[in-house]
Amino acid sequence: SKASFHPSSDTATYRDLLLFEERLKTNAAQLQRRKYRYQLFLFHLLIAIAFLLSEVLLQTSFLDIPYTNLLRKVLPDVYGGAENLKPHPYFASGLLFVLVTALLLFFASGMFAEKIAYANRYVPHANKALRNFNMYLNVRRPPLRSIFSISPFLFVFHRPTQSRAPSPTPRPSNAPAPMAPIPPANSPRGELIFSSRVDRGFRESYERYRAAFERKRDGREREERGKTWTGRVANKMPWNHLANAPPALAALSRTASGRGRGSAVGTPSGSRRSSPMP
Repeated sequence: SKASFHPSSDTATYRDLLLFEERLKTNAAQLQRRKYRYQLFLFHLLIAIAFLLSEVLLQTSFLDIPYTNLLRKVLPDVYGGAENLKPHPYFASGLLFVLVTALLLFFASGMFAEKIAYANRYVPHANKALRNFNMYLNVRRPPLRSIFSISPFLFVFHRPTQSRAPSPTPRPSNAPAPMAPIPPANSPRGELIFSSRVDRGFRESYERYRAAFERKRDGREREERGKTWTGRVANKMPWNHLANAPPALAALSRTASGRGRGSAVGTPSGSRRSSPMP
């Protein structure tokens, strides 16, 4: 059997580990936001190219409408009474050439791989390095059916209940035991969980330290929001209430901790000096 690790259970270790976890989650969140921005840019670029292709190949006249409205606003004395103005025949073709060139440069310059694809590889690469330290960055989110657990169809269509539990499938004695699935993270930003090789007392103490920090941070955020009337309304929303983790997720996390991985949530500040003590 593999030997277990017993890190020092003191406040300095918890604080450093909390800062390290926050740095990982902050980088992952920033990469995801940047990915969404560039995905939105790419989507608009493709829509514009499709629109101009219809103008050039199908000879449609959708471009005449914004072109006429623009000239009416810019030069009302000259084009104030114009009904339907057509742009230059090569205007749509030239604009299409510029947008297609921009699309090709977006992929050829490596911007797609750097701004969009790298965000999808960051967490797997981080977990590959964290594996040597018996840690794992869990960014899994609960499925939508767990968020919207109450469905009107449940009152109409009832699921049949099983009379008896299905018999387990026999497994060969020499086959390795299947690895327990990692439960969804309690925090929407993710959480750092530990392997079973790490001392259980250290895992539980660190989780309490992190939970205390989150409660203080959430309280400060609520106080800052409560200074404005929009913030006071936002504080009354169900998703902004100060509450513990849902019972189902908390029980799932405790089960996963007992099977080999601890669960935690946290979002500390960005420096040692500014991290509060719980």
